Amino acid sequence: MNTKTLGRREFIKYGLSSSLVLLSGCSTSQKKLALRGVTNSFPSEFVNSLSTGWEFFPIKDIEFKKSPYNSALNEKTDLLVLNDGWISGLPINSLQEIKADNIRNNFSKQTSAFLDGLGKDYKNKLFPLAVSPWVILFRNEDSLALNNKNSWEVVFSSSLTKQIVFPKSPYLLISIAQKIGLVNDFSKIKSQAQSFDDMNALNWVVSGRANAAVLPLSSCVDSLVKDPRLSILLPQEGSPLNWTVLASPSLSPESFPTDWFNSLWSSTYLRRVISKGFLPPTNFLDLRRKNINVPKRYQSIFLPEESVWNKCWSLPILSFQEKKDLALNWNNS
Repeated sequence: MNTKTLGRREFIKYGLSSSLVLLSGCSTSQKKLALRGVTNSFPSEFVNSLSTGWEFFPIKDIEFKKSPYNSALNEKTDLLVLNDGWISGLPINSLQEIKADNIRNNFSKQTSAFLDGLGKDYKNKLFPLAVSPWVILFRNEDSLALNNKNSWEVVFSSSLTKQIVFPKSPYLLISIAQKIGLVNDFSKIKSQAQSFDDMNALNWVVSGRANAAVLPLSSCVDSLVKDPRLSILLPQEGSPLNWTVLASPSLSPESFPTDWFNSLWSSTYLRRVISKGFLPPTNFLDLRRKNINVPKRYQSIFLPEESVWNKCWSLPILSFQEKKDLALNWNNS
């Protein structure tokens, strides 16, 4: 372009316009992919292992929002990370299929059973990231008169009457009750409850306001390691499983980042993720042979024996009528 034909003002104007175009191009090229989820609901290593092309945006005040993950779908989101308890509220038509066949083909039997329980609508649109068993957390266990110490039946010990904090989910509690032979009468469990409080279960026990709580292993590991008054039990009958899953909104043009998943479960992060109470969705039975350094006292909890792990179970998604019947059964007990 011949600048001699431009006046001084026109030349400056052209220069400014060109700069703005260049800056806009840089901003677009550097726009990061968005992962959204609730902090502390998944391994922190998952965020730490993010490539530079991703950014994590926390979903806040989840307890005050009716559908916190649904609202995230209205924002720029490429992946959602969430707990399996929120799955049934996700609008299935707003999600796209997550393929990653090379990883799915290596899923464990537990993971395949979990996906089958979600039904065909969700099965291919959700991707299990990690799993953690529900456990019983005790405070000053040695001072408690406990019966059936390796079983879920321990919760009926007289020293735990009105001293246990249970999760708010009747579905989860009924599944435990049925595992130990309580079919339709759940009043026995209710009579032991100090409270039904997922959010603050750990604080109830640490503060001494309760002697025990039922909660996911991953939510109490930090306190367990630091506080010698605390101990845990993974019952011999197995345990419900708490899943962390990924969902991809339909509007996202991105394919599933398999390299990212492989990085999370690579040798770089493996020990740290397991020591936080999470296990991979892929076949992990050989993990016990990898000399993973976890507290010896809890070796059988962090890396369960196959005989116990095979008895663990996931909770299938219920239909509306099934939810209604379950609530009626629970309330009438």
